[in-house]
Amino acid sequence: MKSIKLYMSLLAFTFIAFGCDEEDKLIEERVENTQDGAEVPETGDPGLVDYSTYVSIGASITGGTMDAALYTHSQNNSFPVLLAKQLAHEDIGGGEFNVPSIESVNGYSSATSDGTIYGKYILDLDLNNDGALGDAGLVLSEGEVPTPFTGDKAVLNNFGVPGIQTSQILTPLTGGPASGNPAYNALYARFASDPGSSTILGDAIARQPTFFTLWAGGNDVLGYAASGGTNEAILTDPTEVDGYINAIVGQLMANTSAKGVIVNVPNILALPHFQAVPFNAIPMSSQESVDQANGAFAGYNGGVQAALANGIIDSDEAALRTISYALGGNGIVIVDPNLTDVETNSGGAIPIPKYRQLQDGEIVLLAASNILGTLADPDNPASVIGVGVPLDDKYSLRVDELTKIATNLTAINTSIATVAATEDRIVLFDAYTLLLGIAVGGGYSSPETGGFNLSPDFTPNGIFSNDGIHPNPRGHAILANELIDVLEEEFQSEIPKLNVMDYNSSPFQQ
Repeated sequence: MKSIKLYMSLLAFTFIAFGCDEEDKLIEERVENTQDGAEVPETGDPGLVDYSTYVSIGASITGGTMDAALYTHSQNNSFPVLLAKQLAHEDIGGGEFNVPSIESVNGYSSATSDGTIYGKYILDLDLNNDGALGDAGLVLSEGEVPTPFTGDKAVLNNFGVPGIQTSQILTPLTGGPASGNPAYNALYARFASDPGSSTILGDAIARQPTFFTLWAGGNDVLGYAASGGTNEAILTDPTEVDGYINAIVGQLMANTSAKGVIVNVPNILALPHFQAVPFNAIPMSSQESVDQANGAFAGYNGGVQAALANGIIDSDEAALRTISYALGGNGIVIVDPNLTDVETNSGGAIPIPKYRQLQDGEIVLLAASNILGTLADPDNPASVIGVGVPLDDKYSLRVDELTKIATNLTAINTSIATVAATEDRIVLFDAYTLLLGIAVGGGYSSPETGGFNLSPDFTPNGIFSNDGIHPNPRGHAILANELIDVLEEEFQSEIPKLNVMDYNSSPFQQ
């Protein structure tokens, strides 16, 4: 069976097919704009807010993670940095905005057992003259382990820490000790005012902000989703998240006079990481392939019918478990632990596993595209992953797991909305609706994009970075502009917008 080589092949093809004048212009801008975008000085009005000391509190997006890594260029193009640039315009009153610079070109994303350090992802489009796309995909750059921040910790403004859950904003354990401490986060410890004693929130309050943004709660759901629903421990109870958010806001209100914006959690399942690979990612282009695949499952399907005939399963489960192939796209085979244990219930007479195909509406994670269609056993042509060998549970989200995610997400966003409605110094930025609108509408356009429609993916025309989760610099510019809209509407501020096209898309190579 033809290997499904990282669905970047499809993205690359889409990019080539879209090669019109608009895309040519975007590529030229991408090549030329490798540095941070510069803004033309403009004037404005602070309205009802003192913007002189702005602090941002949050997790990966606030901190500037892009392409699965935190690196210098990503930090310097995070939405808080871009928003602060606009607040610093004449007559608005914004001050300096300092970040705990990582001082790394590629950053750090992972390490292997042999000591190899990897950094950010780069999209390899493989746009060579012969049109071959087999090598297209995401490639890891050489990375660097983060080192302690050596600058002045007392004047920092960005307290976004990649990977943290809401509780970690409040506990000193986030800064240490490292050993035997699940709350420890090295990316906070490197700039904590007093590692092991200070907290992210305490350090932010110590700056005595006059304005803040707070974006928390996402990782209390995202980690579970990104694990394919395999790690229940990191799916935080929404009642606990509610308590943490109220504690954070309570301390900000009690210990500062700041006004602020609280951001809700986007619909994470609309992110490219959860949308790039379809549920029916098993292509059958010939009737011969269809017949071979169906023949391979004839015995299994016979067992399903035997279980139905013996009353072990009902007709609905029998239909769900029946594996069938046709020309075109076909559902990926998975193991579903929720299915009836037919072997046990039949006393071993019907020894069939808990196999079924993914259904429309269920989700495949981006990482699955690296292995779908490859052989689990190089010497066994029948061991195609996703067909003869089920896709590992960590690479997909079943309907029951999607329900958990949606339920928790709704509860967390209800808590955030309640806080915004209760506190008169805080307003809500609805990132959930923003992302959903971009995903459903097929992109984002505004006067600040110069009329271009930027796609909701990580192609060179997209607004997401190469990890499929975090925005790229253009995406962050959009976030900053949308925040400006909120500040103008809720606090009567007048703030010039960013030119989104001054900022680059995700790093790629041709």
